[in-house]
Amino acid sequence: MPDALKLDLSEKLYAKAVELIPGGSQTMSKRPQGYAPGAFPIYAERAKGCRVWDVDGNEYIDYLMALGPIVLGYCYPAVDHAIVEQLKKGVVYGLLHPLEVKAAQLITETVPCAEMVRFLKGGAETTTAAARIARAYTGRELILNCGYRGWADQWTAQQTTPNARGVPECLRNTVRSFPYNDLPALEAILRETADQVALVFLDPVSATEPDAGYLGGVRELCDRYGVLLAFDEIVTGFRLAPGGAQEAYGVTPDLACFAKGVANGMPLGVVCGTREIMQTAADLLISVTYGGECLSLAAVCACLEEYRKGRVHPHLWRQGEQLVHGFAESGRRHGVPFDCTGLAPMACPRFTHPNPEFNADAWSFFLQETAKRGVLIRRGGLLFVTFSHQDEDIEHTLSVVDESLALLADAVRSGNLKDRLHTKPIEESFRRF
Repeated sequence: MPDALKLDLSEKLYAKAVELIPGGSQTMSKRPQGYAPGAFPIYAERAKGCRVWDVDGNEYIDYLMALGPIVLGYCYPAVDHAIVEQLKKGVVYGLLHPLEVKAAQLITETVPCAEMVRFLKGGAETTTAAARIARAYTGRELILNCGYRGWADQWTAQQTTPNARGVPECLRNTVRSFPYNDLPALEAILRETADQVALVFLDPVSATEPDAGYLGGVRELCDRYGVLLAFDEIVTGFRLAPGGAQEAYGVTPDLACFAKGVANGMPLGVVCGTREIMQTAADLLISVTYGGECLSLAAVCACLEEYRKGRVHPHLWRQGEQLVHGFAESGRRHGVPFDCTGLAPMACPRFTHPNPEFNADAWSFFLQETAKRGVLIRRGGLLFVTFSHQDEDIEHTLSVVDESLALLADAVRSGNLKDRLHTKPIEESFRRF
C-alpha cells in the first residue's frame, strides 16, 4: 500500500480552479478542505454503479454519491436510456411538454401529501417556493424553521457566521428557529406567535432520528394552532421509502420539498402539497425557464418507475444496516470511539471522543487511509448507499474501514497520530445550522 494517493492532476486542477472560481468549487460542501486535503481526491473523471474514477486514474467505491442525489447508482441503465431517448427529441421548448404531466402524475401517485406539483431546479428554490406559497395561502409572514433550507436570503439570515454576509438584516425576523425533538419548545413558540405563523418547516429526519411520536406531535400542534406543516425531503425523499419520510413515518405534511434522489443526479426540484394550498401558486411569481427541462423530467419518470417496483428501498436498508453495524463493530474491536447515527440508508458516521481536536485528526487520518484503499466517505456527513452497492462492495468497504481503524488505534497508542497524517489542515468554510 503506497504512503499516499497519487493526486497530481487533481491538485494541479484545483490550483487553477481557485484562480477562476470563487472558493474553487460550485458547491461549498465539495471543497477539498472539508475532506482530507492533500490525501483525498478532488476531481472525478467518470463513474458507474457505485464506483468513481478520479482524474489521476484511482478507482473508489463511493459513499459521497454527489452528496445524496444518486440513489440507483451512477449511469443507471434505465435512467440513462430515458435521458438519451429524450435528448434525441430536444431538451427544452417554448411550449409545454407531456413529460411535465407524466412526471407530476407519478409524483402524486407516490408521495402521500402530493395532490399538485411544481418543478424547479434545486433545493433552495423549492424551499423558497414552499415558503412563498405558505405565506400567500395564510396571509402570514413568520416561518418557524428547524434545520438547513439552502442558500436563499431568508434562510441564511438565521446564521451569524461569515456565510451570512450580504443578507439584509431585515429578513432575520421573518424566520424563527426551533429545536428538533422538543415538542414543548415548539408549542411554547406557537402559543406566543401562532397568529403570525404561516408555516412550520423541518427535516423529518437527518443525522438524528425523531423521538417516538415526535413527527405526529408536530402535526398535531400545527393542526391545533392552525398553521401549515412542511417537510424538507430533499435528502430523505425517495431514499427512505418511495414516498419519502412521510411514508416511512406515516405523518403527512401540507407541503413537501424534494430534489436529490428524485432524478438520480439530474437537476430537478419539486414542491408539492395539497390541492387547496398548492393552487395558490397558480397566481404567484414562481417561475423558472428550466422547470420544464425534459431530460430531468424523463429521469424522474424512469426513477419513479424503478422505485415503484419495490426492490430499491429494501436493498438500501439492508446494505445500509450492514455498514452501520460493521462500522460500530470495528470501532469497538479497536477501541476507537466511532459509530453511526441516523437511519441506515443515510447514516452519519462520527468520532465521539470528548476532545474535538482528536476527532478532527481522527477524521483526517481515517479519510486518508480509506481513500488510499479505494473507499470514499464524507467527513461528518451522511453515508449514502445506492441500489448499485452490492454485497461484495459492502464487504470490501467494511474490510477497509476495519483496517483503517486498526491503524488509527495503533497511531493513538504510539502517540504519533499527527506525524502519520499526509493531509493539509482542514478549513471549515460552511456549517449547516
